[in-house]
Amino acid sequence: MKYSGCAKIILSVVSCLMISVSQAQNDPVFFFEQFLHAKIHFKNRSVTIAPMNYDAANDKMYFKRDGQLMELVNLTMVDSVVWGKKVCFPYTHKGFLEKVKLAHGTVFIQWQVKNVNIGYRGALGSITQAKVDRLYSTGSIGNQYADVYRMKNNNNYYILRGDSFKEVTTMKQILKLFPDHTTAIETFVKEQGIDMQHPYSVLELLDYCLNLHP
Repeated sequence: MKYSGCAKIILSVVSCLMISVSQAQNDPVFFFEQFLHAKIHFKNRSVTIAPMNYDAANDKMYFKRDGQLMELVNLTMVDSVVWGKKVCFPYTHKGFLEKVKLAHGTVFIQWQVKNVNIGYRGALGSITQAKVDRLYSTGSIGNQYADVYRMKNNNNYYILRGDSFKEVTTMKQILKLFPDHTTAIETFVKEQGIDMQHPYSVLELLDYCLNLHP
């Protein structure tokens, strides 16, 4: 695999780190079940390709090179990491944000999830202390573990207003941003059974809000 310019500098620094996932602050929750080839776009407009995966529990990007698992560093030089045409993670002052294009606008997700072990699955399928949750996002599914866990979701969500990110993680923040549509939003939440702990549900609500007049 060939590397050039800024990409070569960053990856040569990374290759000295040999960072293990076990050193992460929280147990890793990978965005994809496998490391998939992604394009790393740098701010100097250079691009390189490597097998990548995102750790949604620790906001870290990992790649594989010569069988070694390494962390992408010097992130101020990174513009974004893109898998195919659907999954894009721009790098901002808030860290990596998943860019999700909806029918009526774009939402940015700051993933903050962790798995809480609740035991092991018994011979008859009962949970004695275990886990089998997946990480869901638009068009992508994270890894499924052999043990059984419950996923705790503390994601933050943002939309762009002008040049600034506006956080829309809580109902209070959403209603504050759309003050003329409080009743309509509250009715939608009740009728659709919106659950702010579930990413799909939050995106459904935000897509509805983005279609409202300011």
